[in-house]
Amino acid sequence: MVEEMNSITNEKDEVVQTDNQTENANRNITRMMEERENLSHEAIMSAIEDNDWLQITDNVKNKFLDEGFVLRWIRIMLDGQEDHQNIGKKEREGWTFVLAKDCSEMSSGFKVKEDGPLSGCILRGDVALAKQRIEYHEAIQAQTMKRTQQMEDAISSRLHADHPDRRMPIYDSSKQRVSTGKQAKFDT
Repeated sequence: MVEEMNSITNEKDEVVQTDNQTENANRNITRMMEERENLSHEAIMSAIEDNDWLQITDNVKNKFLDEGFVLRWIRIMLDGQEDHQNIGKKEREGWTFVLAKDCSEMSSGFKVKEDGPLSGCILRGDVALAKQRIEYHEAIQAQTMKRTQQMEDAISSRLHADHPDRRMPIYDSSKQRVSTGKQAKFDT
């Protein structure tokens, strides 16, 4: 009889412990859900946007704009080896690498190459900071836009010229989107 009473008491204790564990788990889940709801969408998006390790600060951009230059990161390494082909192409396009002595603000938080043909350049991973004259940059952009417009016009005229039946015209209803290489930002 005493053994039966002890087993019943043990079963009740186990049920109470299980109920307490379930209650604690429910409290933890509720707390986690409340914490999740407290994080606003703006806070999450700003945390994601602040994680851009190639961000060039506005004061550095403005400093170079005042001197007549635009800034950009250029790939210098590919698969662990220097990418001479890309470096040569960018130099032919008028890009020159920014040296640490020219931009002390950026050199403090970034690696500076110490040897080789790119010594003194500001590096981040496999890219280096480069500058180009604004005039040259704008001329290249204008030429690229002109070339793109010519190709679009040629495709459009070819599309309409190849379709002689005017009873069933072809309309070009495609939407144009230009990507500038920056990350997409979605508003919800």
